[in-house]
Amino acid sequence: MAIEALGFILSRSPAARTAFTTVAEAGGLSLPADLSFATQVVAEDDGRPDIEGYGSDLQRYVVVETKFHAGLTQHQPITYAARLPSDHPAALVFIVPAGRMTSLWRELSRRLMGGNYLVSPCREVRPELWAAAFSANHHLVLVSWRMVLIAILREMETRSETDRLDDVRQLQGLCERMDTDAFIPMRSEELTGTDAARRYVQLGQIAYDVGELLLEDAVFDRKGLTPAGGLGFYGRYLRAHGIVFFLTFDGGAWAAHKLSPLWLRFDASAPPMVLDALRRGTALPPNVPIIIESPRRVFVALAIEPGAERPEILRSLASQVEGVMTSLSSVSLSAVNVEAMGGGLS
Repeated sequence: MAIEALGFILSRSPAARTAFTTVAEAGGLSLPADLSFATQVVAEDDGRPDIEGYGSDLQRYVVVETKFHAGLTQHQPITYAARLPSDHPAALVFIVPAGRMTSLWRELSRRLMGGNYLVSPCREVRPELWAAAFSANHHLVLVSWRMVLIAILREMETRSETDRLDDVRQLQGLCERMDTDAFIPMRSEELTGTDAARRYVQLGQIAYDVGELLLEDAVFDRKGLTPAGGLGFYGRYLRAHGIVFFLTFDGGAWAAHKLSPLWLRFDASAPPMVLDALRRGTALPPNVPIIIESPRRVFVALAIEPGAERPEILRSLASQVEGVMTSLSSVSLSAVNVEAMGGGLS
């Protein structure tokens, strides 16, 4: 779907074609300005690159392969490199999630060198756009989906070409979701070290220990509530001012929203009036980050000061939770008063 969407945008938008050609030229090539693009081109070598770019002379100047989760096939990149004509400049472009760039660059370079190509050192043209020569006229370009689509959007806006902006933004949304969910190959240092595992355990323990610290205050209780955990998260339900909330380390929320590993989550256990106030942004000060994942699932990010020691982190998090729940107490009290008035009227 992403391939066809990108192909559609390139076929309809001169600005997109210009931006994409500029990306392909990142290693220092000079390509024709009037390239046209076709998707899923099959040739006698049985390879099927996702997109190819042709000049007005009908010569192939760009071969493009796109990736999200999938690994390299037997044709990549050797068969595709062989498609590039030897008598004029051409680019082999791989568009991938940013998180896979390091591992795929290593493997692409290894395979090219195994095919007797001499690959020059990687040049970071700009963030998430890398290039290297692998023959006199040919360059390998590795670029993230994000960088490609930002380049296209900027060129469209510069040219006031607004007809396809929504198409690009929709593709951006799809690619951001896929990039977030993509499996990032394990690095050697991750497999041989324990930092990531220890940090994961520590963050879950911090969520639990902040809860213990809060329970020293009579405002908070856990009656009938138990800790809970699942894929990528661990925390505990607590209650304050009649409001049940979930204090949690949540790796999924951390990866998706980038704000913090520690969160307060308000879900179906919280009073509807509290959820409504959080969604409308009227319950908390403007500087408190709120993420609305659904009408019945709202996250509040808790800040961790870089460089702080563990006791300081616990005290700071507990103080933030107390501040949030104090702000929400007025909403909860209003709900109780509304119910009481309703009962009196009846």
